[in-house]
Amino acid sequence: MNESDTELVARSQEGDLSAFEQLILRYERSVRSIAWAYLRDSHAGDDVTQETFIAAYRSLSGLKESDKFGPWLMQIARRTSQRQSKGTNIPRDHGMPIDEVADVRSGASSRQQQLLEYIEKLPENERLVIAMRYFDGHSSQEIADVMERPLGTVTKQLSRAYERLRKWLTQTEEQVHERK
Repeated sequence: MNESDTELVARSQEGDLSAFEQLILRYERSVRSIAWAYLRDSHAGDDVTQETFIAAYRSLSGLKESDKFGPWLMQIARRTSQRQSKGTNIPRDHGMPIDEVADVRSGASSRQQQLLEYIEKLPENERLVIAMRYFDGHSSQEIADVMERPLGTVTKQLSRAYERLRKWLTQTEEQVHERK
């Protein structure tokens, strides 16, 4: 049986650890994506993921709208990631590649690999909205809620990221054609 977040949160609030485990399994990838987008380091991302779920469990009794668990958890992940990123000097080119975060198989085409490399080069905010939209499947409104930004800001960031990626991919294709 696939229980809703509301049902799992209610059971978790009553002390059912197996229900909270199910929430962890449901949201772990999303939390890791947010941590990666901020930190670009797999070890720091693991720490942030763990801290996020610990903070969520401790604060769960205060969650009034259990149907909003996902956005609420993503806000905790974002804040924890921001705090962690301010306290570290992680080089921006170090850490887990985005294809590991996205769980892309090694059989990905060279075009897909190129796209993933370009996503890694996006500015942090654009990288985060792309990861949340396409790797985790969040709607633009959910992203706006999580990031505490207006929907228009999120759609503009997505638009800029698309345009930047399109430009880079087009330039790469033109370079390939020129070599032939």
